[in-house]
Amino acid sequence: MNNEEILNIPQPDNKVVLSKDVFVLNTLAMGIAIQILAKITEETIEDWRSYVGAKATEQYRELSAEKIKEIADSLEIL
Repeated sequence: MNNEEILNIPQPDNKVVLSKDVFVLNTLAMGIAIQILAKITEETIEDWRSYVGAKATEQYRELSAEKIKEIADSLEIL
């Protein structure tokens, strides 16, 4: 199961609304962090993207529905 399939698993309360600004800011921050890791380790950006995606998927699968809701509810909107 890939990241997109996991994110599309139907759940009763499965939507979080973020502003485009917050979404883009978080996306850019992740990209910058991966670029820094790639530069420091001399691994490729794609290798780091794959690794981070796999680790996030692994951790997501271990979360309970309650913990997912708690994380989503704790998001600070800038």
